[in-house]
Amino acid sequence: MHNETDVRLRSSLSTNQLAQERMCLAILSLDKRFSNSRSRHPHGGPDGGVDIEATFEGNQTAYGAVGFANNANDSREQRTRIKSKFQNDLLNAKKAKSDLSVFVFFTNVNLTLKEENALTQKANEQGITHCEIFDRERLRHSLDNTDGLAIRFQYLQISMSEAEQAAFFARWGDDIQSVISTGFRRMESTLNRMLFLQEATAPMKHLVLQLELDKTYSAEDIGHFRLFCSLHLREPKASISSILFGGSDRSKRMSGRASEEDILEQLPGIKHGISRAYWEGHLANTNEDERDQPGERYVLKSALYWSGKESVTLLDIWYYESTGFFRISPYLSLIDIDEAMYLVFLNKSLARRVKAIHLYANDYKLKEYPSSDFYIDESLYDPTFPAKFFEDELCDPWVRIRPKELSDVFCIRFSEGTPKRLFNPLQIIDSLERNGAGENTSNLPSTTE
Repeated sequence: MHNETDVRLRSSLSTNQLAQERMCLAILSLDKRFSNSRSRHPHGGPDGGVDIEATFEGNQTAYGAVGFANNANDSREQRTRIKSKFQNDLLNAKKAKSDLSVFVFFTNVNLTLKEENALTQKANEQGITHCEIFDRERLRHSLDNTDGLAIRFQYLQISMSEAEQAAFFARWGDDIQSVISTGFRRMESTLNRMLFLQEATAPMKHLVLQLELDKTYSAEDIGHFRLFCSLHLREPKASISSILFGGSDRSKRMSGRASEEDILEQLPGIKHGISRAYWEGHLANTNEDERDQPGERYVLKSALYWSGKESVTLLDIWYYESTGFFRISPYLSLIDIDEAMYLVFLNKSLARRVKAIHLYANDYKLKEYPSSDFYIDESLYDPTFPAKFFEDELCDPWVRIRPKELSDVFCIRFSEGTPKRLFNPLQIIDSLERNGAGENTSNLPSTTE
């Protein structure tokens, strides 16, 4: 194998200046004393005798030159020609950088130790304090070393023996696997990002905010609860500027039609029933008299009634786009809530039991906030939501959950990360396919007829 490397160094790269320089650059990169190695003329061609530039021992500029002979045979004539090229390339390097102190020379001609010492002495006389000469034998040694086997295969097309393969993968196997795995992860991440951005243009079917409690509580422990999320779009979509969705005990509480007496007739507490509802905040015309807040009015979209819970670990509320068989505008797309701001409002006793907040939309998980990322704002506040709560219930006061970051509100930013798709679509199976793919298509009408 060593003889084969020597033979191919003699002639396999003859006349291929670009491959010669790139192989020598790769070999120089194996030497840990040299860093930031690069070609001075990466596409080949005239370079003033300076083929390679690098940094030596972290702070000194090094220039390198390549002097290969076609069909090297180590004759006196070839050695004389190579020694002359060494001196010419050294002079050109000094012209390019007068204070140059490190020079490297590569050749596929073998030089004697006496000849190398003489060339090094001439370099010292030109102000070079460190001179490296890679003749063919030194090149062969670098290429047959475990670290150089890949370079040898790339430029000389010499395959590794079984022993070399064992040494190579023992040395580089973990690194290669890491590079492959990292590459696949990056590709997968990019494809996931592209898929999300494409699907984010679809209508937003639902937006779910889910509280994860710090343990499982009985219905009696939870008792009365109220949980709301108010989300404001960065810019209105059609007439929609915000959405409000929430839930509480007493299933008739948010119907919009039940009287106060009807609500009070129901037993309080999450065990006896849950009411959920969602509203859209629409920009109001300036001549409207009734508004929930200046410039905006809330429109009840739906109120839902649910049976109670015996125990609670997860508690969720949602906004749901339910237009029936036909979709009627205005409606929101998932991309419309990008950069939207939102806050979570709930009763104090419930807030103190929250372990994490999860946010979902369509088939994606948008965000997750552990308790270490938020705090409870207990300052007095009356949100005046369009739902009736009574004095005894409000003894457990409203609080807000805020993020522990520069902003006082939560913000959905798709630029900061790609939401996680909750499931992968199934591949449809063609039961008619048999005896090879595509046979069943013979009975389908031709698109060219």
